[in-house]
Amino acid sequence: MRMYLAAMALPFLTSLAAAAEPTMCHARINGKDVVLGYDRDEAGMVADYSRRERLAARIGQHDCPSYVVLRSLTPELDDDQRQPFCLRHDEETDSVAGYDLGERDAWGRCKTASATLCSRVNQASGGAAAIGSAAARKSVQGLRALPDGSGAVIVSGTGSAISGALASLGGAAAAVAASPVLLTGAAVSVVAVGGTVYACRAAE
Repeated sequence: MRMYLAAMALPFLTSLAAAAEPTMCHARINGKDVVLGYDRDEAGMVADYSRRERLAARIGQHDCPSYVVLRSLTPELDDDQRQPFCLRHDEETDSVAGYDLGERDAWGRCKTASATLCSRVNQASGGAAAIGSAAARKSVQGLRALPDGSGAVIVSGTGSAISGALASLGGAAAAVAASPVLLTGAAVSVVAVGGTVYACRAAE
């Protein structure tokens, strides 16, 4: 009986081992070649993995799908929460320079060329939740929810103005307001999504 059960379990265990084996791919990020891994079976279920990218992979171009690259840059988010972001392409180095806010093209790149880049402001506990609550209460002028199902809220303006508005909320929002990114006074967009706060501003 034990031998029978073991024989029955072997194909299942073999399939699990096969499923756990990642497909390796190459990406150019900030001018450097990076090797990433992903689940090829999952790729067909990812909504923002375009038909064009699937075709390129099928004919032997093994560059990483855009969603895999974006995942590597924003590991703290899930695919729904990544919806506001697109990959910023640097023509000079022919590589991904980071991520920005905006619509994506068929390759996951930002449809509109932009000189801005997004980055995590800090990991202040509760900062994103505080900003989300402020949006719901409409207690910060210009703070709005994005209509894309990501759950993100965003406010744009000068860093100093946004910093002052968030500081007035106190608590975790005030900790975000003290970020050096916001104290420069330059134009910036602040995005709160998935428990993390991002600032998108002109690349240095």
